[in-house]
Amino acid sequence: MKITSHREHGLLVLEIFIVVATIALLLSLFPSHRGGEARATRISCVHNLKQVGLAYRLWANDHKDQFPFAFTNEGSSFRFVNSPQVFLHYAVMSNELVTPKILACPEGKKRGKAIDFTQFSNKNVSYFVGLDAREDQPQTILSGDRNIMGGTLSNGFMRRFTSLTEAKWTAEIHKNAGNIGLGDGSVQQVTSVALNRQIRAMTNASVIRFAMP
Repeated sequence: MKITSHREHGLLVLEIFIVVATIALLLSLFPSHRGGEARATRISCVHNLKQVGLAYRLWANDHKDQFPFAFTNEGSSFRFVNSPQVFLHYAVMSNELVTPKILACPEGKKRGKAIDFTQFSNKNVSYFVGLDAREDQPQTILSGDRNIMGGTLSNGFMRRFTSLTEAKWTAEIHKNAGNIGLGDGSVQQVTSVALNRQIRAMTNASVIRFAMP
């Protein structure tokens, strides 16, 4: 029968202690890692919305300075304003967007990236369409993360806000925060409070409409 010496026993205890300490250290670093990952995905989302804003403005430059949902001539998405097929507002800008992949937020797990525009639908869109944005009104809300609640929801996709209603980000994307793209192509990271402030600043219309994909 093998007899374990006190020295061998001590080394075994030391090895176990080192393993436990290493695991504890890794676990302590995990929240920081998750926080960094969340920041990275939100920055990626901001980049997506900037590309979307640029596509809108490029399209408007060729169509009398109007966004596709406001332009009434052929080739626009004006006829789909009251349709739940929100993706069609983006589909008409396929040349400007180049790829539909940028329309899916990396943190929005319920929306997958489409390979191309031939296999494109609401399921591939993370961003709402601000139907009352105007190219000549830079602070109007043009697009943003779809995780918005509040206002009045009609037909399952049209969310309406007034100066008296409250908008709120949900926890589905970016942990109760979100990003919005404005009429001038810029993008802002905003809280629910800042989102409501931006909505109330849109005094050009009594009702603000967001088409939610």
